[in-house]
Amino acid sequence: MPRGKRIGAPARRAAVSMLLVAGCAGVGGRSREPVRSEVDPQTTAAVVARVPEGCRAEVAAALTAGEDAAGSCAVMRDRAAQEALARRRLRVFGMVERTTVRLASVALVVSQAYLCRRWPLRNAGESALEIGPARAAGCTVRRYRGPLTISVREANAAVLPVMTARSDDDGYIEVMFADIDSLLRARGRGGLMTFTELQVGRDGWAVRVKLPELQAQLAEWHATWIEQGRGSPGLFAALHPQDGAASQMRVRALEATVQRQAADAAAVDRGELSARRFLERHVWSPYRSLVEQKDGRSSP
Repeated sequence: MPRGKRIGAPARRAAVSMLLVAGCAGVGGRSREPVRSEVDPQTTAAVVARVPEGCRAEVAAALTAGEDAAGSCAVMRDRAAQEALARRRLRVFGMVERTTVRLASVALVVSQAYLCRRWPLRNAGESALEIGPARAAGCTVRRYRGPLTISVREANAAVLPVMTARSDDDGYIEVMFADIDSLLRARGRGGLMTFTELQVGRDGWAVRVKLPELQAQLAEWHATWIEQGRGSPGLFAALHPQDGAASQMRVRALEATVQRQAADAAAVDRGELSARRFLERHVWSPYRSLVEQKDGRSSP
């Protein structure tokens, strides 16, 4: 996931009050968060029962996954998707137009698909519904301005809601990793990276970020910045203690610390920095005893 680059569909954010058509909300009512494109088991079972036996398994798999996979039963699948929507008319589907993963956040442009002629299914392998499949399903599409649930998934698959975010009029929302991390720590649940997945949107309809993969990517970005002279080796070691480069970064951090102390000790010799200021600045230093002599102190 290159920094600031679109990452296809592995990943997308947020919300406010608005008028929804087709009976989804009344005038002045609060907007309801869109849903993912998976079809619920009860509806799937009902519509698949009306499909020719040779296509039932393929159609059931497509509806259950909410995914339009290639196969020989496309016509049957489209008919089943149309019937599924007829059984669940008041549906607004969440869509993602753009996802950008940055060092500190994930930013999304989200839309909604409504008044569809059939149930829209995601392209095969995509984690979120995009505009092409929504248009193909005969949906009306517009930017989504409304609430998005932000959640995390634990290793045991339990999902923990963390907060509700809101997108702006252009469907834009940015989720800051530090905000989620702080809220989780305040609840005594550990930091963000102790979880396996970050979900934006109810059931993760906008994006599902795999946190171990994100941690590795953040470490890679951080290491690159340090090589370019724009990052802190010590901070890298603190943020990514399990990364293979952490040990090397600790050494580099120590070397940088000693270099700063040497420069400050030289400044003391030149009279540009007081000995007392040096001792306040550097609690530990191989130069401390020499500076203490200038300050009239002795090491304990």
